[in-house]
Amino acid sequence: MNVFKLPDLGEGLPEAEIVRWFVKVGDVVEAEQPLVEMETAKAVVEVPSPESGRIANLHGEAGDIIETGAPLVTFGNAEETKSHQNSSDITADELESTAAAKGFHAAPQVQALARKLRVNLNTIEGSGKNRTITLADVRNAATQTSEEKPPAIQHSTESNTVTVNFKDRPKVAPKVRTAAQAHGIDIHQLKPSGHQDNVTLKDVQNKRVHKPSTKTIGVGKYQLPQRTQEVTGKPLPMRNERRSMALNMAKARDNTVNTTICEKADITQWPEHSDISVRLIRAVTAACMVEPSLNAWFDGEKAERTLHTAVNIGLAVDSPRGLSVPVIHNAETKSFEELRADINRLRETVYNQSIRPEELKNATITLSNFGMIAGIYATPIVTPPQVAIVATGRVLEELKLTEQGIINSRYIPVSLSFDHRGATGADAARFLAAFVADLSLPY
Repeated sequence: MNVFKLPDLGEGLPEAEIVRWFVKVGDVVEAEQPLVEMETAKAVVEVPSPESGRIANLHGEAGDIIETGAPLVTFGNAEETKSHQNSSDITADELESTAAAKGFHAAPQVQALARKLRVNLNTIEGSGKNRTITLADVRNAATQTSEEKPPAIQHSTESNTVTVNFKDRPKVAPKVRTAAQAHGIDIHQLKPSGHQDNVTLKDVQNKRVHKPSTKTIGVGKYQLPQRTQEVTGKPLPMRNERRSMALNMAKARDNTVNTTICEKADITQWPEHSDISVRLIRAVTAACMVEPSLNAWFDGEKAERTLHTAVNIGLAVDSPRGLSVPVIHNAETKSFEELRADINRLRETVYNQSIRPEELKNATITLSNFGMIAGIYATPIVTPPQVAIVATGRVLEELKLTEQGIINSRYIPVSLSFDHRGATGADAARFLAAFVADLSLPY
C-alpha cells in the first residue's frame, strides 16, 4: 500500500484543514483527479491524486487539521487496483451507449467536474463535436446556476391556506455565496444587479460597505458602533489565516533580528486622484533596483543570502478571515495599468477564497499599506526568508517652510523593518532613501 502525505500547499505552510472529500474508500481514481478540498491559511485548494489507484483509507474528516507531511490518503496495492479496474472496464461502444441513454455525451473528467460543481448534465447542450459536453460547458453552467432561497410562504388565518411566492428567490453563484457567508451577509437581503437578476460580488461588497454601523444606546444622541463580528465571550480555536498568522509571527520573532527605521515621503506634487497603492509598489521596485540587499532571502542556518533579480512583492491584504499576502510577481516589468489590474484581481481572489497557491509563493519583499485604515508609523515584522517589509501609514498634512514661504504639504509616513543579519543599517537607509525619492516624484 502507498501512503500519500499532505504536500506543502503554500510557501512553508505547516498545516491545512479538510473542507470536503471528493472520493470515498473503495473508489478507483486516476492520476491528477481531485481527491480533497483543503483550506490553508491563505486559500482553499484542491489536492490532486499523485497516482492512479484504489482508495484504501482516508486519514481525516471534514474539519480536521492535517499537518504538512502527515498521511492524507492510503492507496490499495497494485493487484487489488488492477483487479478492480478490470472488473469495471467497459468498451468505447458501451460508454457511448451509456452516455446516450443518459441523454448527454461527456468524458469521465467532465462528469467528475459536474458532480463536484453540482451541475446536472442533462440540462446542458454541449458545445463540442457531436454536441459533446466540455469542461467549459460545465463551468459556464455552474456560474449561471442559482442556489435559490426557499419559496416565501404566506399564511392566511382567514382561509387557513398557504400561498407560495416563487418570485423572490435570488440567483447566486457558489463563489458569491461564499463571499457573502464570509462577511455574515444574508444573500436574501441583497438587491441583484447582475444579468437575469443574478446576485454579484459587487452586490456583496456594496452591502458590506453600506451595512448599518451604528446603534443608539444610553441617553441622548450618543451612538456606539456595532461590533464588526460575532462575539461569544468563549474561547474558540483560531483557524485559517489568523491561526497561520499567530504561528508565523512567533516563528518570525524567534528567527529574525528585526530592526525598524522610519522616514516621511513628501507627496505634495502628486496630482489629484493618484493611485496610492500603485505608486507604493513602483517605489518599492525602484528602491530594490537601487539597493538589492533588501530584495533578498536570508538563510540563518547556512548564513547564506540570495539577492533576487525579479521583484516579487507580497501585498498584505486584510479580509474578515484574517491577513493574506498574495504576491505580485515581476513587478519591475509591469505598467501602472497592469499593477492596478493585479491588485484588483488578487484582492478579489482573497475576498472570495479562490486564490491559486502559486500566487502566494516566492515573495522577495512585502508591502503593507495599513494607512488605508489608520495609523502613522509601525514596527512590522519581517517574515523569513525575506529580508525586509515596507509599511506605510495614512497620508498626513503639515505646514512646511520653503523658499516660497509656508505651504501646506502632504506626506506619507514610511516604516522599513529589516532582518539585520541579512542587511546592514546602511543598506536599509539607502533603500529607504530611494523609496522616498521615488514617492516624491510628481508622476
